[in-house]
Amino acid sequence: VIWAGFDRLQFEENVVRQVLLLGYKTGFQVWDVEEAHNVREIVCKQDGPVSFLQMQPKPMTSKRSEDKFLDSRPLLVVVGDGTVNGVDVSHDGLGLYSNGSVPSSHELGNVNFIPTVVRFYSLRSHSYVHVLKFRSAVHSVRCSARIVAIAQASQ
Repeated sequence: VIWAGFDRLQFEENVVRQVLLLGYKTGFQVWDVEEAHNVREIVCKQDGPVSFLQMQPKPMTSKRSEDKFLDSRPLLVVVGDGTVNGVDVSHDGLGLYSNGSVPSSHELGNVNFIPTVVRFYSLRSHSYVHVLKFRSAVHSVRCSARIVAIAQASQ
């Protein structure tokens, strides 16, 4: 396990579940841990190293903008290195602990990757619906109902 943390998953307006997010050298898992006697896996994806995960809260509604990911929600923010199953898909180049900082190569063990890609994974369609690629390492990611903030090491 490279990264582990708890978050809140909002399925619908009033349905919120406590989830355990796990990032591995080979992918990630999301577990519903709301009920201790009924823990269940929501998703297990093995497509490359994942260093940080966070559920994206449902955005605040606005008359000026529409939610183009409405049909894909809930969304999981997945930070990685631009590879999927060992193949580089970034074309221009993932590792955060629960405190949001980039782990050192020692902390990652033998994993040698730089977190430069932020993907948005739909728990509804079980596919990536949006990808953000950066030239320098992603230092931290924080989501709210209004914004997704991404800090880079070069900033």
